[in-house]
Amino acid sequence: MKQGNIHIRGWGAVTTLGWGASEGARRLIAGDIRPAGVCRSSHLVNREFKAFEVLYDGNPLEKSLKMMDASITEAFERGGLSASEIVESALIVGTTGGIVIRNEYEFTESVRLNPGKESPPIVCRNRGPGEAADVIVQKYGIRGMTMTFSMACVSSSHALVVAADLLAQKRIKRAIVVGFEPLLNLTLQGFAGLLLYDPDRCRPFCNRRMGMQIGEAASCVILEEGADDGAGKSRFWYVGGHLYNDNSSLTSAGTDGEVIKGVVTRALLKADTDPGEIVAVKAHGTGTRDNDLSEGRGLARVFGERLPPVISLKSAIGHTLGAAGTVETALWLSCLEEGVIPKSFGFAETDPEIGFAPSQENLPAADGAYLFTFFGFGGTCTGYVIVKK
Repeated sequence: MKQGNIHIRGWGAVTTLGWGASEGARRLIAGDIRPAGVCRSSHLVNREFKAFEVLYDGNPLEKSLKMMDASITEAFERGGLSASEIVESALIVGTTGGIVIRNEYEFTESVRLNPGKESPPIVCRNRGPGEAADVIVQKYGIRGMTMTFSMACVSSSHALVVAADLLAQKRIKRAIVVGFEPLLNLTLQGFAGLLLYDPDRCRPFCNRRMGMQIGEAASCVILEEGADDGAGKSRFWYVGGHLYNDNSSLTSAGTDGEVIKGVVTRALLKADTDPGEIVAVKAHGTGTRDNDLSEGRGLARVFGERLPPVISLKSAIGHTLGAAGTVETALWLSCLEEGVIPKSFGFAETDPEIGFAPSQENLPAADGAYLFTFFGFGGTCTGYVIVKK
């Protein structure tokens, strides 16, 4: 297997498991996870939806910005980035709604402070997903290329692959890739309206699955082309990935598994990695009927009887939507640093149409190649390979 030369220099993550990737990984490995619950955030108007909420004493807008800052700070500290290195880096953000929470918080606060009066409009003018990148640029003085990907569930996973391509083309020197997703009425109500929400729990690849449960998170992964091991303590290298959009579907990739098979096959080809070299698969595993069926069948077609352990993290942290790529990558890398491949939670019964069960026990994390997959709304697909040396 050919080793890539894109070093993962640092990472950080804030999730319902804790205010750091290492803390979250240790709790994940120990099975110390909380189920989704009714949320406390004051801006949420429907108290019936369960979600994976990051606990915080303060208003939700303040919390979301602190989450983003904490994950970036953790990544900078882990990677040992100097102030000059931060300034010259490129910034690529993946998010669904960005800081739309500002709009929702201002609206609900106005209603609360003006009882009996007509509700004001939710003003979104001059605000959008790109506002998150603006906040980061202003705080850290970043002067490099800046981009925002807002492509639902694959936003930050797409951002990682694009960042790696830009590094390989030597168009940028270093990429700070941020995933950001606070809890929003927009997304909670939206996925419930699409009948993709499970009121009980998230059950990836399980025959009893009914849908997803949303989680909030912020995360950061730093990629650097040509860096040696002395540039940071990380033993991880990005070696190749593939992006694709299935234009034949308005919602997800086809349930026959062919699209997923093609995406995974191309990702392995670009990573110069054979299927038999994959140690484990960090699967998307949303718990929705069609998405799990598409992914499960696709993985089975790629690996056949030599399917490696398959793990979804969404029963532990929820579906963090646009942040899922960087969040799940950061947590996974911290688990591997602890020497453990974490188990998948929420599984009870094999779906005969999928034909396999996700891994139900923690396993030793061997050196080698790990496959990451993300398949989102609109038939958007991401696959990439990271090697642990």
